[in-house]
Amino acid sequence: MGYESNTGLGVLNHYGPRETNGKYGAASKGTGIVKRAQWDFSYDDLPDAATDGLGFVIPAGASIVSAKLYVDQAWTSTSGTTDLTVGLQQANGTEIDNDGLVAAAEATQTAIGTEGNVVTGAGALIGKSVGANAGELVVAPTVADLTAGKARIVVEYVYDKD
Repeated sequence: MGYESNTGLGVLNHYGPRETNGKYGAASKGTGIVKRAQWDFSYDDLPDAATDGLGFVIPAGASIVSAKLYVDQAWTSTSGTTDLTVGLQQANGTEIDNDGLVAAAEATQTAIGTEGNVVTGAGALIGKSVGANAGELVVAPTVADLTAGKARIVVEYVYDKD
């Protein structure tokens, strides 16, 4: 799988098969009018809004139905108190809501510290529109001392303009 970037045009081409590329996310099968996106990531490669054009985008005006964090490998930290926040930012890093999908009070070290746990997000964006700007997923620890962990997040949303 290769990428080609043309800086003069701001275009990114992809060659070969393309599946979910970890933290960049991809669309997955939705049901009815509900669309679904998924990101896979590890403690040392967390999704963040970036200007490289690789991140999957939740379109402006989309309504978030749900967000679930699936713990594929237990998360650990040197302090033992590190929680995760999951939210959306614009591609340039401007905050839409940094914990609007899953708040730290939901993705606590206890909740993410057990493989197989599912954390259901109840952040401020759940049941609401992302607003006038498209959003890219951002996952951040409350303390920068993570030592292990893998997870995926599945976000369901409704967007009727495509």
